[in-house]
Amino acid sequence: MSTTIALHEARPDTEPGLGALHGYLDDVIGRMQGRPATADEVAAFAAQSPDEDLVAPLGTFLVAIGDGADGDDVLGCVGLRWRGEGVPEDAAEIKRMWTAPAVRGDGVGRLLLDEVVRRAREAGRARLVLDSRADLVEARTLYERAGFVEVEPYNGNPHAQVWYALDLS
Repeated sequence: MSTTIALHEARPDTEPGLGALHGYLDDVIGRMQGRPATADEVAAFAAQSPDEDLVAPLGTFLVAIGDGADGDDVLGCVGLRWRGEGVPEDAAEIKRMWTAPAVRGDGVGRLLLDEVVRRAREAGRARLVLDSRADLVEARTLYERAGFVEVEPYNGNPHAQVWYALDLS
């Protein structure tokens, strides 16, 4: 990849975070429905699952920006929750991990994942947890290659089908 990638903290409710979040939602809903998501479906899902816990002090939201030929492009995002409903006491939780389809396999996801692992370690967390859907094969492969292992469900997310943890000790 010839694009330079930079990670930026962003809010998930304003650009560029909002665009990244909508890319994530469009991808996940499209896979759930087996067809492209509509704007109304993305808006409804966003309203059902607000992301205010991805801003300080409850969490953080990172956006990967590439300086491509067409200007700055949003290439991916990831959220990190420090606490909140469903987050185990000793852990931080990864949410909204996504890379743009055009850059999957180019290291953007690994860059985002490595950064949240680093931040969780620096914060003294014992482990990182996340939930996912079975059909998010690319993400699951990334997590497993990074050392995440499948665990029993730690939350009641009705959309999740698989749960992972990474020991940070």
